[in-house]
Amino acid sequence: MRLKIATEIFKKLLEKVIKIVPSRSAFPILQNVYLSCDNENFSIYATDLDFWCYVEKRLGKDVIKEKGEAVVFGRKLLESLREISEPLLELFLEENTLSLKTSKGKYQFLTAPPEDFPKREDLPQENSFTFDNRLLIEMFEKTGFCVSKETSRPALTGVLLEIRDQELRFVGTDGYRLSLYKKKIDTGITKNISLIIPPTAFELLLEDVKEVKIYFDESRIGFEYDLEGEKYLFISRLIEGPYPDYEKAIPTAEENYYTFEVDEFLKSLKRVSIFARAEDRTRMVILDLKEDRIKLFTESVDVGRGEEEVTGRYVGEGMEVAFNALYLQEILSHIESDKTTIYFSSPTSAMKIIPEKIKEDEEILYLLMPMHYEK
Repeated sequence: MRLKIATEIFKKLLEKVIKIVPSRSAFPILQNVYLSCDNENFSIYATDLDFWCYVEKRLGKDVIKEKGEAVVFGRKLLESLREISEPLLELFLEENTLSLKTSKGKYQFLTAPPEDFPKREDLPQENSFTFDNRLLIEMFEKTGFCVSKETSRPALTGVLLEIRDQELRFVGTDGYRLSLYKKKIDTGITKNISLIIPPTAFELLLEDVKEVKIYFDESRIGFEYDLEGEKYLFISRLIEGPYPDYEKAIPTAEENYYTFEVDEFLKSLKRVSIFARAEDRTRMVILDLKEDRIKLFTESVDVGRGEEEVTGRYVGEGMEVAFNALYLQEILSHIESDKTTIYFSSPTSAMKIIPEKIKEDEEILYLLMPMHYEK
């Protein structure tokens, strides 16, 4: 292997795959990245055995002098590239070392045997469709924050992607809150599909690209970008189901509802929740609902009491509903509409939260389970 490459290009290529390189692993070989070049292309590949990430850049015959492959410590290589100020470097392999050479210095990395590095996975070919990349990121951002961090229920640690009747759905839930984003779109997939995708897969998406091609089968999903002079793809294992029947959890009753300005309510909620118990991570706050007055309050023996009347319009029977203030803050912070409405069935039933303004071909809703509260 021998080639010349711009330092910035090398760094950006490596940054695309480094996210899945573990800083620690029971298999030390996985802390490495696999570099290779043929007559025209330079590529970098990484894996943690749950994700496979590959980037390829066309450099041309004039730049690549010798073909070859090398396996080197990924994070140290990136750290070195970030500190090199020279715009151009020479990359070459000598016996068991990979050298980066600039006009000022030479930096040598020990290499591992290429045959010890896990083989690269191919994209699943059973199903595929092309999708708006920016919309894909938006759908994840509006649902992914609701997934569970607890591994005791693996299905809830992923985002559910469903395709049914020319509609794409994203669902996230941890059992206490739920987000659902529906988008009318023809993917070309004629059968109903249900995939549970790890959130890390969406964190590997490129932000400044219009389209992405998605491939999937029963156990894996892959994303591929065809950029000018560059190819970037990654594959993720899917999480095994089944996923809970979330539709059964969505209340249908809408007799009691509260409509309000999101920003104003959020400010009130943050002020009042300061007075929740200091050791209570849930920050329980109570919403006192009456048609002539709406009030937020909470209190604790070690902090005090916070109480505030809030603006908006409530229609329905009077009730007091306790909820996790942090969860509701997070949900409201993901709503772009100026106004939203919360529907209540009872103090012990899920709260249904729907933004006032959404696009005609979309549907967005959130659920939040109330907390047990004794007066």
